[in-house]
Amino acid sequence: MPRIVVETTLGRMALSFEAERLIRVEWTDESLGGDSIPQALLDPVISCLNGTTDGRDIPVSMTGSPFQQQVWAAMREIPVGEVRTYSELAKICGNARATRAVANACGANPCAVVVPCHRVVRRDGGLGGFFWGTAVKRTLLEREGVRISADDKVL
Repeated sequence: MPRIVVETTLGRMALSFEAERLIRVEWTDESLGGDSIPQALLDPVISCLNGTTDGRDIPVSMTGSPFQQQVWAAMREIPVGEVRTYSELAKICGNARATRAVANACGANPCAVVVPCHRVVRRDGGLGGFFWGTAVKRTLLEREGVRISADDKVL
């Protein structure tokens, strides 16, 4: 599995690919560099992580249950600068009672930012959880133009 470490506005990130599809994004303190990745594949991912593109067109391949796959696909449809609640995503995915399963799918997302789980919030507007912490979630949402109160609620 080809892997490369790049510098982004979010910090140093390790990107893993398989068959020219992104399979994992993770923070790292490793040295820059790694395997040779075609620039045409790498540039859109870095642009998305830097907040200059939405990443919707980046090919991803993520292993998960059919429901997780459905949630991840629904997250990719949330426009930049907008949020959806966990319960809204559950309804979109055909099971209005699966709010907790949606939250779990968000937490299991291996391609965060590219698959924008940061755009999913609690029903009361609270940020909810985020694998990389709520401070990062707040940063990602604010750079997309989402206004957030001092008590971490979407306005």
